[in-house]
Amino acid sequence: MKAASNAILALSRSFYGKRLTNADFDALLHCTTVNEAAQYLTLKTPYADVITESGVSTFTARFLEELVSKHRFASFVTLCRYEMAIGNAFYRYFIMRDEVDQIERATLLLLGGNTEIYLQRVNSFLDKHLSIDLFALGRANSLEEIARALEKTAYGELYSDCLLSPKVDYLTFEQALEAYFAKEVRKLCKACFTAKEREALLDLICRAQDCRLIERVWRSKRFYRSVPDLCADLTAQDVPLTLLSAKTLRQLAACDSETEVIRVLDKSPYCGWLDPSGEQSVEFRLEKNLYELCRKEIRFSSYPGVVMFCYLLLSAVETKNLLRVIEGVKFRVPPQVIEQNLILEPSK
Repeated sequence: MKAASNAILALSRSFYGKRLTNADFDALLHCTTVNEAAQYLTLKTPYADVITESGVSTFTARFLEELVSKHRFASFVTLCRYEMAIGNAFYRYFIMRDEVDQIERATLLLLGGNTEIYLQRVNSFLDKHLSIDLFALGRANSLEEIARALEKTAYGELYSDCLLSPKVDYLTFEQALEAYFAKEVRKLCKACFTAKEREALLDLICRAQDCRLIERVWRSKRFYRSVPDLCADLTAQDVPLTLLSAKTLRQLAACDSETEVIRVLDKSPYCGWLDPSGEQSVEFRLEKNLYELCRKEIRFSSYPGVVMFCYLLLSAVETKNLLRVIEGVKFRVPPQVIEQNLILEPSK
């Protein structure tokens, strides 16, 4: 069993070692068409197999994006096999994260009257590996129909209960789903890991969850100042997975501006994580800092669970980078503009 656990650690680092380099991204940024980008990925990178197996020679941006996502998921499936071999179920974390993200996205788009966008972006490969029906979510024309689409899943009762809440808005669903996710993750960590490995992994998970919370708090302060109760709602309920103290959460709720949010966070584990100049978006800065932390941990951690978690977060960043490049090439965005939105390794 120990050997199998170490195999997860070694395999995760091996996959990470095959990541795209800054030179790869530079070459992709200077491609003039989506087909040219696909050709580079085929000839020069580990994405060759999945692109060649597709049997396609002329690529749309959407199809190439699906293949990029499929490559990442194939690595995840390989790691899952090792996890299951030792009776470990932590891979469920990533399945649940995808499921919760998809339900939240479908709900947000429906409330915003943009349901057609969801179906346009459904990944058919991902749909086959989740317990929820992504196409049923996309076809829903009401919150009640989303509830029916989730009826036979772990999220069905939870979603239906949200519909009975006195206040039915996106925040109601988001808080309920995130609380459920946090509760299940704690159960997973307790069942799958012991002592220091569980502590180290929970630290990383809490940071990933805190990034989401900080984004929501920032948005509430920036765009919804006329709704002061919004931030209080975000931080008043119990936050099961966080490194922020109860005092810090109360201070965040009481902030009057984004500048105050930065001052509060600078006295927390996230000191320096936000950009006071505002030159980079909050989402970018938080993801960049989490990325740098994972780059460090994947090299130096001796815990298989931590190394696997870091690899999958880092590979998610690479996938996002590639999707941004493909979209940029499609719409002929200048390379320097696309590069500003990529999270890359520091230049040596």
